[in-house]
Parts: sequence; C-alpha cells; structure tokens
Amino acid sequence: MPVQTYSRHSNSLNTPATSSAATPARIKHVHSTSPPPTNSTYSPTVVSGGQQHKLNVVTRVAIEGKAKQDKDGASIRMYVKISLPLDIVQPGITIPLFPEENVKILTSQVHPLDKHSVPYNFSSTLSPLLHNAGRALNLPARSSETFQSAFSLPSPTPTASVLTSRSSKSTNGSSHLGNENIPPVDSQYTGHILISGYHIAYVTPKVFPSRPLSETESEGVSRSSYKHRRPSIGDRGAAQFMAAIDMWIPYVSRPPRYPYLLSIPVPRCLHNNIKLRIFPLAAASASFASLSSIEDEGTSWDLTSDPHVTRTTSARPSRSNSYTHFADDESSDSSTAGFSDGCGIQGTFPSAERIRVRWARPSKNINVPGGTNDGRRRVGVKEVKGEMTCIIRGKAKAKERDGVDGLLMDVEYKGTCKGVWFPGVATLLGMDVGLETKNSDVYWVEGGASGWDVNGGVGYTGFDIGASPGPSDLRSRTESLDSNTPQINISPLPQDVLAAQAAKSSSSSSSTSLLRAPLPGQNVAEYSFEGSAATVSSSASSPLGTMSSISSLMPTSTTDSASPPVRPPGVPVTLHVNMNDIIAPGKNVFTFTITGTILVVARSTISRLNSYTASPTSSGTETEDTDPEPIVLPRFTVLAADSETTSTLVRNEIDGAPATIEVYNSTGDIGRDAQARKTVLQKGGFTRCTEDGARIALRSICMTNGHINGSKRQPHPPSRPRTPTGNSGALRRVPSNPSLGRTLFQAPPKRDGPLMIPSVVASATPLLHEGDPLPTAYAVRVCLNAPSDTDSEWLEFGLAQPGSTNAMSLRDGKDGKPPRVVIISATVNRVPVKHDTVATTKPEASGVGVAFEEMSGKEWISWVRVHVGAVNGGAVVVDYVVSERKESHGKGKAKARSELPLNILLPSFSIPVGRLEVNIEGAGIDITSLKSNFVHQHSTTTGSKLLNYSMEQFFYPQVSLVVRPKPRTQNLRTTGLLTLTLWFSVAACLIAMCHLNSELRKMERMMETYSTAVAAGWNDAPEPVTVTTTVYTSTGSKWWFVEDPTPSSESPTATLPIPVTVAIPEPTDAQSVLALSPSETYSDRDTGHTSYPPESTSFAEKYALLPIQHITFSWPTHDFHSTMEKVMQTIEKVWQIFRKVYHYPLDPP
Repeated sequence: MPVQTYSRHSNSLNTPATSSAATPARIKHVHSTSPPPTNSTYSPTVVSGGQQHKLNVVTRVAIEGKAKQDKDGASIRMYVKISLPLDIVQPGITIPLFPEENVKILTSQVHPLDKHSVPYNFSSTLSPLLHNAGRALNLPARSSETFQSAFSLPSPTPTASVLTSRSSKSTNGSSHLGNENIPPVDSQYTGHILISGYHIAYVTPKVFPSRPLSETESEGVSRSSYKHRRPSIGDRGAAQFMAAIDMWIPYVSRPPRYPYLLSIPVPRCLHNNIKLRIFPLAAASASFASLSSIEDEGTSWDLTSDPHVTRTTSARPSRSNSYTHFADDESSDSSTAGFSDGCGIQGTFPSAERIRVRWARPSKNINVPGGTNDGRRRVGVKEVKGEMTCIIRGKAKAKERDGVDGLLMDVEYKGTCKGVWFPGVATLLGMDVGLETKNSDVYWVEGGASGWDVNGGVGYTGFDIGASPGPSDLRSRTESLDSNTPQINISPLPQDVLAAQAAKSSSSSSSTSLLRAPLPGQNVAEYSFEGSAATVSSSASSPLGTMSSISSLMPTSTTDSASPPVRPPGVPVTLHVNMNDIIAPGKNVFTFTITGTILVVARSTISRLNSYTASPTSSGTETEDTDPEPIVLPRFTVLAADSETTSTLVRNEIDGAPATIEVYNSTGDIGRDAQARKTVLQKGGFTRCTEDGARIALRSICMTNGHINGSKRQPHPPSRPRTPTGNSGALRRVPSNPSLGRTLFQAPPKRDGPLMIPSVVASATPLLHEGDPLPTAYAVRVCLNAPSDTDSEWLEFGLAQPGSTNAMSLRDGKDGKPPRVVIISATVNRVPVKHDTVATTKPEASGVGVAFEEMSGKEWISWVRVHVGAVNGGAVVVDYVVSERKESHGKGKAKARSELPLNILLPSFSIPVGRLEVNIEGAGIDITSLKSNFVHQHSTTTGSKLLNYSMEQFFYPQVSLVVRPKPRTQNLRTTGLLTLTLWFSVAACLIAMCHLNSELRKMERMMETYSTAVAAGWNDAPEPVTVTTTVYTSTGSKWWFVEDPTPSSESPTATLPIPVTVAIPEPTDAQSVLALSPSETYSDRDTGHTSYPPESTSFAEKYALLPIQHITFSWPTHDFHSTMEKVMQTIEKVWQIFRKVYHYPLDPP
C-alpha cells in the first residue's frame, strides 16, 4: 500500500544538493522549496500556478478496473507512460491529460524512467501502484539503480509511516531487504498529478538533474569537445515517466430503465488497453429458465463498448444461437476468458476522449407479426412535449376516394423528448412517431411532395417509414375505416422456401431475357452476363423480408420496379436515435421536426351516406347548401411515450376565394351547444387549441361572379315538377323568405357588372345614460343593398378593431377584453330576418407572446351573418350596439372620465364596396380628436361625416375619436351684458368714493382752521350787558370798528353819556377791559353825554373775526375728464377680451 505523504501545499523539506555537473540551462530551475512527495490524495479542483499547455505527452495507456455488485460505481486504475519533449516543455508547467467529468481521484504516483523506458528501482511495498503500472504498461523489469544514485542525489529522510511499514515487513520477512530501503523519489524531480481547469493534469518536474561523469569520462571531456561528452537526462530529447492514478467513477445510468453505463475519460493516445472485471449476472429462477429456455443465461452479460474493444482472446458466445440475434450495433463484447469470477472486457481500443462500457441482461428478440423488421430496437420516452402547427391551404379532391373534397393543409410537428431510455446495450435505436387522425383518412397531395421532411437535433441520424418491403403487399391504414394501425401480411412460409421460390422465378425470367436480370448486390465482386442464371440464383438466395439499418445492404430486388412504393402518411415514421450522443440521464433531451403537406378527408358517416344515396347528381360530394362537416385536426404522437402533451396552432392561409375557418372544441354538439364553437379565422388569422385538440370546418364566404370552385349555380331555384319522383333529393332547397314572392314578380335586373356592394351608409350615435357625462356605449346603423347574384343566401361582414393593446376596448387602460357587440335587429326590405353572430374569445397569453387572432394589424371581434335569401339588391338594415365590459370602479375614475377614447367598430365586407359613408353624431358631447383611414372628412353641425370610395375586399375602416362632456348651454350675450353692467357699477362707485374722499379731506382741513381762530363757545347766545360810554364830538375823529367814517365839519361838542344795552360774550380768559381810544387827538372834545339807539346787528355778527360762510363742493372739470378717459380705456380692453372669448377659436369680426 502506498504510504500517506504530505500534500503539495505542506511545509517543504530541505533542498537536496545537486551535482555541479548539472546542465547550466536547467540549473536555474532548482527552487529552494521541496514539492510534495509522489503519493498524493484527492483534493478539490484547484488551479496550478503554472500555465496550462495542451500537449500530447502520453504515449501509452492501460486501464484496469473492477465493478462490484450493489455499488454506485467502479474502481478504476489508470496507468500512463509520459514522454516530455525537453525542447518544448518547461519545468513546472501544467499539462492537461483528460477531462475531469465525474472522476474522483483517490491516490496518484509518478516515477521516472531512463532513456530505455526502464523504471528506476523503487519499493514495491511502499509503492504498489508503481509495481502494477510497470506490469500493465508492459515495461521492462526495473533497474537495480535508484534515481538518487544515478544522479548523485541525497536520499530523502523517510517518514514515520514509511519506517513503520518497513519494520513490519522486515519482521515478517516477506520482501527483500534491499528493496525496502528505497524511498520514493521527490516530486520536484518527477512532477505530480492534480486537477486544474476541470481537467486531470500533470505538473512537470521543477528540476531536471544531470548525471555526473566518472573520472575517466571527466578526463575525456577535458581532452575532447563539449559535444562529445556523455548526454544527461537534461541533454536528451525527452524525459520519460510512468504515472499511476487510482480513481472512483460512478455509473452514468443503471437499471431498470437503463443499462449499466460506465464512462471513463482517457488521454489521447495511440496505444490503449483496458481490462474491466464485471460482477457475475445473478442466476435466474428455475421457472424463468424453463420459460425462456436459456442454456447458460446466468453466466454472461450483454456488453458493448464505445469505441469498440478488440479482444485479445477469442471465445465463442456462451448463449445459444437462437438468442444471438443482435442489432447492427449490438454484438456483445462480453467474455469470461481470463476472469476468475464473472465476466469482463479486455483488449485494445483506438484513441478517444472517453470509453463507454455498457452491460445489461440479455434481451430476447421476438418477431411480432405485423411489426417492423428493420433491425432496430425501440426506445421509450418518459415525457414528450409537442407543438403541432396546421396551416390550412384550401380544398382538394382525393382520387383514392373518387374525388371527394378534403382539406389541404401543411403540418409541422416539433417534438421534445425528455428521458429517452432503453434497458439494453444497443445504441442505434428507433423511435416510432405516428400521425393520429380521428374519423378521417389521410392522403398525399396529387402532384405534390409525397413524403415527410424530417430533421433532428443531437442524437438524430436518420429515419425510415414503415417496415421493410416483404414478399406480400402492404396495406395502408387509410384504406380501412376501422383501423388506424398499418396492416402487414407476413407469409408463414420459412425463409428457405421463400428463397427457393424467388430463385426459381428469377431463373425462369432471366432465361427468357437478359434485360430482366437483376443488378448485382454490393457483396458481389464481379458481374457478367455469362451464367446469368447462376448469378440470379445466388442473388435470389439471399433471405427476404429483412432489412439492415444501412440502406446499402438492402437485398437484391426481384421485381421490375426500381423504386420502393410510397408509404401513406398514416404509416408511422421511425426516427433513428444514437444513444451514444444522448447521455442518460443528465442531458437526455432529444428534439426532432416533421413537416409535410397532406390531404385530410372525413370518413363517411350515416348522414353523409344517406345524402350521397339521395343525391346522385352531386357525384358523392357535399352539397354546397349544407354546412360542411367538421374535421378533427390531425396530430403526431410518440407511440412509446409515458406522458405526452401537444399544443395545436391553426392558421388560415387560403389563397383565391375568401373563406373562413370555423374552429370548434374537440367535444360537444356544434348544432345545439353554443360553447362548442370556439372562433372564426379569416385569412391570416390563427388560434391555439387546447391539449384535447379541435375540429375545423372550411366555409366559403365569397363567390366570384357567381361561381363556386368553377361550377355555376342557378340564380333561382328550379320549379317543382308536377309528378313526384324518387329523386326528390335532387331538388334544391327553396329559400323560405317572405319577400320571395314580391321579388319574383318585380323581376329585378340581372347583374352584368362586377360583384360588389354599391353603397354602405353607417351612422354611429353615442349613448349617454342619465347622470353620466360620457357615453358608455354607442349604436351603429348600417344601411346597404344586398349584392345581386351571389349564389348565397347569407350576407356576411366582420367587426374588427386595431390589434394593439391600447385599443382592446372602448377605453384605454382596460384589462384587454374586447367590447361587447349585440345585434339589435336585421331587416331586409323592412322585414326582420335571421342573423347569426360569432363572437371570438381570447384565451390567456402563452409563452409564445403572440396576440390571439391578431393579423394584419387588426383583431376580429365578431363575425355577423344576415340571411338575405334570394332577394337581389334588397335594402338591408342592421342595427347593433357596442358597449364596454363592466369593470370595477377605481379611485381614479373621475379623472379618467374627463376624456374618453372610442373605437368605432364598422363592418368589413368580404367583397368590394363602392362607397362608404360614416356619420358620427356628436349631440351632448364634444369631439376633441378624430382619426381615421378615410380619404374625405367633413365637419357638420351635428357631428362629423366621413367618406371613402372604391374599397377592396376586407377593407377595414378605422375610426377612433376622443370625446369629452359638453358644457351646459347658457345665453352668452345675456351673461356678457350682465357682466358689463356689473363692471360699470363697480367703476362708478369707485369714482364717487374717490371724489367724496377728496372733499372730505378739504372740509377737514377747513374745520381745523376755524377751530384755531375761534374759541370754543363763540356760537353761544350772549347775555345783555350795559355799557356807558362818553362820546366826544370832534371833527375828523375816527374810531375802530367803524365801517366808513365820514369827516364832519361841525365843531366839537360835548355830549352826555348814553346808556346802550348790548349782548357781548363773557371773556373766557383774563382779559383787560376794552378801552376805546381815539385814533387821533382832536383839539375839541365834547364832554356831553350822547344817547344812540341800539343797532340791529348782533354783537357776534358785528365783531366776529370772519363771517361764517356756507360749505360748497367744487367739481374740477380737468380731474373728471382724465378719470373718465381712464375708465373708458379699461372698459374697451375688457370688451375686446370678451369678444375674443366669444368668437374663439375664430378672430372677432
């Protein structure tokens, strides 16, 4: 057993001394640290410090292993011989050997070899892996010289485990004493094995020592040139090593669904050898052995390898010949020779990145009558997910059914298989995929490609259809009404009898004419017309009824036909699968695609058979007045799948006459159950079906010039014969329209122009509810004349809207549901008629991300059919209401209802329209934005008017508008007059207040002046006072307070005092007595008393400082004019503003 040593990251030992004769170029690579010993344990994935170099340094590989029972893997030991080219390899670099994959390294050892590939001496006790490596690699016997002695290197100090092992072995005496003292070579001279970059890599030695020269050689070197000295290991072209790696590799797969699979990665090498022991097969029970009649079944496995292992010893198969029927790739490599217990595989194999070994219980090949004999076993599948696409192209006639019409369609199937399994060891297997059609027959299209186009992913190698040609003819399942499986007649005669009969018939035919002789097979070396009978006999003696998986090994045909017969579409397709490319179970995914063009014809039911017998003039076809029978969509299925889910997509791509495809659910009565109808597809439309599939029916909606598929029908039903006949079914149904009698007598003119609708008038009226300012629905009335001579009693049109998510409903921000369309009435010439409405439904969005029914930028909401009968050019009126879906009222409803976008759903006809007029009434609302694809648009007093001319079929009228609530109606003139009057009143009040304020301030200043001049109480009533005065009469005297003194010419005379009674105010302050003194001095003085009468003027009035005046208000003229000018200018500006507001958006006149 190898001893446990330090890892390469442990503390280093002392650097061994090197010889002074070392190569100068290599001496610089001697490091001061010692790398780990040769024996290392497994560690997680690490990256080496050196750079990786991809070099093929492995020259020989030997693999030995053993698989034990009840284990999850096998113990594998790999021995490799490494040769390093020293001119390329640098010391310490990392060289990847093989991928890591799921390998777990237990131990590894590396040992140097000399130039003759002889291992240096080592201890078999300490390094048993090296002992097995030398034996497995077939190296010469080890040398007696050790690596240390050959290069004069000091021996490393043995560890404690080495000493313990050595002492125990010495005590037992089980080995030579000389070999026990040899320590392992230091890894800095051998390199080591590690995991780097998801690869098992080899790190080259850090030092390449040189061999020292002897004394004789040293003397020769001094006398000779440098190049003639003995070459050392560093001077030679290559350094050789042997490495042993002990690994544990788990199984990739195990029974019961898979065989035992062991994948062993190996280095690229030209010399590879393997020896793998496998545990014995458990013996079968006695009852099982008696039933299977296997002689020695319990002693060997069915075992194969990839690449193939060339066995070194030959041994015949242990099983009997009756159970050695292997597939093309199933020849067993198992052998019991050289294995004491169980069996195994031993031999050489070519260069490969890995070798896979499979073994499983032997399987018995049972030939089932009616099965295929292509030599391939069939796989099983755990889960299948398929995507089926059916593109409807139109109708075609099947010649196999006497010209019965069928649906022409392109089918494409994409299958993804997860968990492909097979319990045996065969790798070239088959997978059967069949086309499933219920109550229908499938045929190839006449004049088209008669076959499938098959492609596949990883593991796909090809395909074939049905069993190989046998002596009996094959019948298609489409020829039977009750069976969906291929019917193959197998002759009960043995192969020898069939070969003899074929040889006899071929010999007789070839003797008649050499041109009828068959061509030689590939196994015939030469061919000559001489002895053609013998040649024919030899070629005919090959067994019939067998076919190899390789087309070149087909047996020679004895018939005149050069190509094999075309298989019907109903025959299963066998896909060729290579299990070597599908590693189970990690990446076990197999994908394939099958495409082709087929014709699907519904099988005859009882009602169709009755219609066929009652109407011989229809040549077995469906009458064009009756509704077409729905056909179940075909789909592919993997026959050996445990679980399978298939999604189906139907697309309408019918060219020529317009037609619709009605899609129904897989179950339900389409005549009674309204939920059975799913949707209606126009050209370019598609829909996804459930996993249960669907039924489809093709219905023509437009006939060009009164023709249906090239056959012209009668414009009027034929008259009923007087004598009833048995062929009552030949009479066409007379339309039950009340207006038919009137139209027959009116004799309308026959149409000789193109089929079209001359004029269509549509009126849209928004509907307002009480209390709601915005409309929640709108009504549309469509008026037109029914087209003439259409050979159809139905007038059809569709209602569509833009396919974007913002216009999925009446308002933006909805949940994407289409609006609700309700047909109120439909009349023809004012008579109510029958009408049908097909409303489309939108399923939940899938992983594809494609909107339901979205085509050419629009989405169909409803398809309407009006029964117009046989009336030509009758007036048709259709009323319908479009309303929004109910929704929960959110918090932002008031804000969202300030404006409302509306998409007006207008009819789209399948025939051309000459003139289309749309009137939009805007009573109660304001239309703020209007967008449409109409050429002409006009604004009216009540709304808008749109016109368009010369429209093609399926013209889609688009009208979208934005409306808002209309403000309440008021008399703008009255309101303006009242506003103007109010402004005038306010202005006048302001002016009056300004003037009043000015006058009040003047009065205040005047009153302040009076209060300072006159004391308080001046206006009070005075008291009577008696004053005695002495008056002197003198000429020219003048007194105060006399108004106009007049000079007197009289002489002065004395007067007596005259008492005068007056009322004077009492002085308020301390005043002196008023003294009246004359202003002038007269010479004469009258001393007499003179009496005067009292004057009439009051004292206060006579002696006041200023007379009291009345208050007057003055109005300055210049202030008034300036104020009026300012007011008038302001009024004029306000008036202009009111005029602009009133006439907005136009300019005022």
